[in-house]
Amino acid sequence: MSEVTALSKAEQNALAVSYEVLGTHVELDLQFVKKYLVRGRADLVSDQEVVFFMNTCAGQKLNPLVQGEVYLIKYSKDDPAQMVVGKDAYLRRAFDHPEYLCKEDGITVKRGDEIVQKKGCCLYPGEELIGSWCYVTFSRMNKERVAFKEVALSEYNKGMANWKTKPATMINKVAVSQCVRDAFPKDYTGVYSEDEMVASGAIPTYYEDIVDGDPFPDDDDGSQIPDDPVITQEQRKELFKKAQSIIGIETANEVIMKIIAEHGYTSTTAMPYSVWSAVMERLETMEEPDIIDGYDGEEVM
Repeated sequence: MSEVTALSKAEQNALAVSYEVLGTHVELDLQFVKKYLVRGRADLVSDQEVVFFMNTCAGQKLNPLVQGEVYLIKYSKDDPAQMVVGKDAYLRRAFDHPEYLCKEDGITVKRGDEIVQKKGCCLYPGEELIGSWCYVTFSRMNKERVAFKEVALSEYNKGMANWKTKPATMINKVAVSQCVRDAFPKDYTGVYSEDEMVASGAIPTYYEDIVDGDPFPDDDDGSQIPDDPVITQEQRKELFKKAQSIIGIETANEVIMKIIAEHGYTSTTAMPYSVWSAVMERLETMEEPDIIDGYDGEEVM
């Protein structure tokens, strides 16, 4: 077999994976991942990034077909795609580990001149939040061991989204995620928790408020992201493409018009992201006769 033929076969094999997770058979291929398992801009994800994602899922026995388990995120052409494990799945992976024994965590606060490590995430009046800590106790080679991690709020807090309203909870999640990684490094190779990725800056702080679609990174002039930005032309096209695939080209416009009218809009041109997201979800579950009924025939575009 020639080198070119062998290389082509290896490349072809890498474009699809098949494996078992807790008795469930999982099959992934390039197009399926790009269509269903990417959050953000699927059009920006490269084949190489998808191949890495699929093979890491297979190697780490993660099931991306389970809601919130693991997904791929890409929000900018200038940054690499990131593989993110959902909060619940990340911790469940540790708690289900045969070597896991227990976990203890809390926040680090300043009371007057005293620095205190306290359990829980409740910040009392007069206390200043400094950071968070976590201990994970596990057994390895018949010996009890402890992993410890303490992180500083100042290194992660960007003053946006949940970091602004729930700083103690957010910094605690970072400490727990990092401590779990220290305790079971082999089981977390190439995977990071959602909170850890947000905190490190690998994915934007405002990502937590976004389910799908373009997360609208900061403008080049450094201005802040609007809370509910107007959708892009690409998202408008995606909306109409979705409607056409569900109910056909002939009635797509009128269906969209009826739906957005329920949100107080007569056009998709200046429609905010929140409405776009709601319309996309509605298209998935709508019953066509109910949507068409009462439509007056105005154009959407």
